[in-house]
Amino acid sequence: MSLKYYQDDDILVIRLSRKPYDYAEKEGDFIVHFSKDNKLVRIEVLNAKRFLEETHSILPHELKKKFASV
Repeated sequence: MSLKYYQDDDILVIRLSRKPYDYAEKEGDFIVHFSKDNKLVRIEVLNAKRFLEETHSILPHELKKKFASV
């Protein structure tokens, strides 16, 4: 798993697998990408700063440290 935050676009990308993704579905501020065999590959969190502020109290400690400046 890897995490990357794009500050200019305010998008948090969570890569769960190195498999190529085949299609994506959007629900609210989330875009989820799936492989051809319907496995979850990647999650994009739009408006990530707001999401992190709203969920800060339940985030794991390592994520809080990584995104403390967001």
